[in-house]
Amino acid sequence: MNERLKELLNISPDEATKEDNEELIEEIKTAQLIMPIEITSMIDINDAKVGDIIEIDGGLRFIPQKIIDEDNNLFIPLFSDDSEVYGHTSAIDIYTKDLAEMIDDNPENIAGVVLNPFSNFSVTLPMDSFLGLFKEDY
Repeated sequence: MNERLKELLNISPDEATKEDNEELIEEIKTAQLIMPIEITSMIDINDAKVGDIIEIDGGLRFIPQKIIDEDNNLFIPLFSDDSEVYGHTSAIDIYTKDLAEMIDDNPENIAGVVLNPFSNFSVTLPMDSFLGLFKEDY
């Protein structure tokens, strides 16, 4: 998944050419990335026992997990592939265009998105820049 995107993300910013940066933006626009989520529900499962069947009338909801930078800004972390995700977490695969629509429909106080935040060369996009990549699409 996202082999070319991962290659571009592994180029040092000092060594990246203008063409590399343009290709990176195009790859981001069409990428399907991994987004850690927190699953939320109004159902209390504390009294559930092994083997119980639990019915969920309203479905499950999820919210993106967020990370905080040194200035206390919130970012949505996105990962190019499983090897970039650390720890045990719930996650979904999401196209960047779908994420942009979701954020635009439900704006929060989120500063931006960060791709592969724990790698050597992560890429941070301010929210306006990220949403701007898709404005003509929706």
